[in-house]
Amino acid sequence: MLQPDEIEPLLINFWARRGESAQRLAAAGRSNTGAQARDALHMQSMATFVRQMFIDAGLDSSDVVLDRAVPGFYRRSKEWDVVAMRKGHLVGVVELKSQESSPGNNANNRLEEAVGSAVDAHTVQDYSGVYGDLGVWAAWCMTFNANCETGAPVGYKFNRAPLFSVDPEFEPMTYASQYEIAVQRFIATNVYNAAWMLTTWINADSSIGYYEPVPTATAATLRTQIEARVQFALQVLG
Repeated sequence: MLQPDEIEPLLINFWARRGESAQRLAAAGRSNTGAQARDALHMQSMATFVRQMFIDAGLDSSDVVLDRAVPGFYRRSKEWDVVAMRKGHLVGVVELKSQESSPGNNANNRLEEAVGSAVDAHTVQDYSGVYGDLGVWAAWCMTFNANCETGAPVGYKFNRAPLFSVDPEFEPMTYASQYEIAVQRFIATNVYNAAWMLTTWINADSSIGYYEPVPTATAATLRTQIEARVQFALQVLG
């Protein structure tokens, strides 16, 4: 089980990028707390955190890199936040996203991109085997700012309901709940092998609140899945 002191520095760094929130954290003396938050943007901190999971599981540090591209099928290449390898074979790729503001403009795009990236990776492997003998293992991570929406149900654009029946699980829907459903379904349908969703906010006393709303997509489950994948790679490749 991961402890709050492992995750909170990542979220301090996340909030330190947000105007008034940054001022409140600085006033509380918490704008640069923890090694993970030091001298790094939020997603770099998170990527470093996930990268370390692969190393702790048994990969060499030189085999786990940040912000590197791999070949695609429908596009020339795709840059993933974390790429793990073993003896020239792909062990895993991880995408880390955040929704800090304006979910009405960006949330659907985030999910479409997530599906597209997974499909692209699996398709290029199916057609060319370029990633080696282990196949594709991919994870998707989302950090959601709970304060970027009111929590009220999201209506339809121009109040026009869809032409066919909508899955009742999406009704009523907030952007946070849509992410939660999508992440859960990414795992259930094997679009992604693992995932992690964090929902976070700042309390009135400047403390940071967060929870992991999807039981199958926590930092602990991500670590477990990475450990299993790395052990499989080591067993097969030595």
